Amino acid sequence: MFYIIIAKLKVGYMEMTYSDVIALPVKERGPLLKSLAESGDNDACLAYAKLIFADKYNGTPSAGQSKDEAKAEARSSAVTFLYDAALRGHLPSIILGQDAAFLGRQGAFNKVLCKVSFTKAIEFLDLWLAQEPEPDDRALALFRKGLCLKLMNAETPWAEVESLWEQSASLGGEHGIAASAQLGARHFDNGRYDEAIPWLETAKNSSMMAASLLMLIHKNHTKSEDDYKECSDICSVLCSTKPKPGQT
Repeated sequence: MFYIIIAKLKVGYMEMTYSDVIALPVKERGPLLKSLAESGDNDACLAYAKLIFADKYNGTPSAGQSKDEAKAEARSSAVTFLYDAALRGHLPSIILGQDAAFLGRQGAFNKVLCKVSFTKAIEFLDLWLAQEPEPDDRALALFRKGLCLKLMNAETPWAEVESLWEQSASLGGEHGIAASAQLGARHFDNGRYDEAIPWLETAKNSSMMAASLLMLIHKNHTKSEDDYKECSDICSVLCSTKPKPGQT
């Protein structure tokens, strides 16, 4: 009789819909969302990943599996499910997936809930760009893809990186400005000060890096005291302003 009850419970779980599972207490959702995600439910893929990233589910050990092994498998499957849904065109999974892969996810006491993977981030970003997102989102995707290519390669494909950042910069907004700052820094590092100036000018009022590099250019290259003082004043203002996460 006991085995019959267990069998019915398992069948019942498989018959539950996403709405049924989300209505349950959070602590009961993990294995049920996993089953739905494995069956191809996009909303379940997203909800399962959010559960993992919030450190609300640590996996359910199978026969012969330790708790640590189950935990590692659960955290790995979060990104896998997001990517599966992303391939099916599920935009919320694409957006969460690229952000998690690009920035990683940390839990309390330095627990790693999702490792940074620039390779996987690019896969998500390419899927996002293929959906022709709104300008601000497109600027972010282009900017991040450029950063990924810069950070993951021993020899940076600078032509591609600069092209991505130029496309991002042309869209304006917060992320386009960040791309302008990176382009300005790239030209500065290579001694192309005149080419750096217009990019840094675009970003100087919101980027400490841009303002400080521009200040150095006006001090040592253009010798413009007025421009140097303006940039110095901007740096003072930015020093007193708490930067946003990821701001340059």
